[in-house]
Amino acid sequence: MNISKYLLVAALLAGGSMAAVAQDGSPADIEAAKTLVKNKPADLDKQVKAFAKANKKNAEQLVAIGRVFYEAEDTANARFFAQQALTASKRNSPGAYVLLGDIAAKGDNGGEAAQNYEQAILADAKNVEAYRKYASVYRKISPEGAVAKLEELRQNVPGYPVDALIGHISYLSLRYATAIEAYSKVQPITQLDRMGFIEFAMSNYHARQYEEALRIVKSGLDKFSGNATLNRLAMMCNNELKNYPDALQYAETLFTKIDKDSVTLSDIDYQNYGNALAGNERFEEAIAKFREAINLPTEDKSLHADLFKSISDSYKSMKKFPEAIEAYNQFLSAKADADATDHAGLAMLIANYGRTLEGDERIATIKQADQAYADLITKFPDAEEFALWQRGRLNSTIDPDMSLGLSKPHFERMIELITAHEELDETDNKRLEDGYRYMMSYNYQVLKDSKAALEWAKKILEVKPDDAGIQTVVETLSKTVK
Repeated sequence: MNISKYLLVAALLAGGSMAAVAQDGSPADIEAAKTLVKNKPADLDKQVKAFAKANKKNAEQLVAIGRVFYEAEDTANARFFAQQALTASKRNSPGAYVLLGDIAAKGDNGGEAAQNYEQAILADAKNVEAYRKYASVYRKISPEGAVAKLEELRQNVPGYPVDALIGHISYLSLRYATAIEAYSKVQPITQLDRMGFIEFAMSNYHARQYEEALRIVKSGLDKFSGNATLNRLAMMCNNELKNYPDALQYAETLFTKIDKDSVTLSDIDYQNYGNALAGNERFEEAIAKFREAINLPTEDKSLHADLFKSISDSYKSMKKFPEAIEAYNQFLSAKADADATDHAGLAMLIANYGRTLEGDERIATIKQADQAYADLITKFPDAEEFALWQRGRLNSTIDPDMSLGLSKPHFERMIELITAHEELDETDNKRLEDGYRYMMSYNYQVLKDSKAALEWAKKILEVKPDDAGIQTVVETLSKTVK
């Protein structure tokens, strides 16, 4: 056996320093480069130089070899071959500039990447890839500038689907109005690819144009019937439109008919499924879905607050108030930024529960609601007028003859605060009317003070001058006082 041939074979089998195919400047060098990258021989640097030397006059092939190294995450050698290609082409290789742009983009250097893609366009005004990649990186710097560059593509490459690309770039930049405008120009809509349908529909969804989003989704499903995202969007849009039977149909498709290997169901999916069930008054099933969502592993617990709120609302719809109140308390605990409106919701829920009860149990529950409004004032002093108004109205339900005067201190304090305003709005006048009516009735019925009752009646006319009933009361009380 020829000894030199034997040694060559042994070296190859051992991953030695010799290339699988000699570097000869032919197209086979690209495949040889792939083998080189895979084997990573000890003399890699030496063989890289050999590839560069063998292809020193072929810029296109140098770019192709550089792309092999780029795909292998070896950006240093990828850059080396790109620079060699620029030298071979006298710095006029669009592919080399695109490769350098990709390397910069991989390193999160958008400015440098955009500059290289721009150079590629200068070298070849019809290089679609350069325009697309320029817009993709430049959108983070200037979305408007990215769109302007795509308009240049429209001029230089007539017939290229620029509108869909502008829609895509605008969607990624969260410029939903621009995305909608661009995607709307793609006619017929069936020209859109899968992501085009999704982004067009999502842009309308974010713009709260649910009817239009649903129309787009349905067109997309005609073309991509088994797509999980489009079915998900159909479910979400129908929920927003309160088309709960349709929402439930899409939810069941998403959860039971789509290949589980092609979709990852999220807590939001379970939430929307639950919303569809609740909308169809299948509350027990809805609660089960909401709890499944809560039990899913997640790092972001922020959605749990909404889920507990949905559970509370479902129990409330079933008139299961204790369970609704328990879930609402969990909602408040889960929501880190719970505001005055959120906390007022608890008081309202307890009050609603109290109104369904009788006797001492009713009184005790109403007092719990009253305390919740008192706590609201402590937590949110700016909500004092609202809370006092609610406390006044609430206490009147357990002191209907006003003999205990339970509402009196709350309405008096509320009146004091509101009448100190420089200007009164419609809400102020409504609250004052309720307070004045109570004080008028309390003075007349409990204190037997017609003169004071008359003064309160006159105050009601100040905020509601067209109230014929109060006008009659004023006239009657005036005669009584005289």
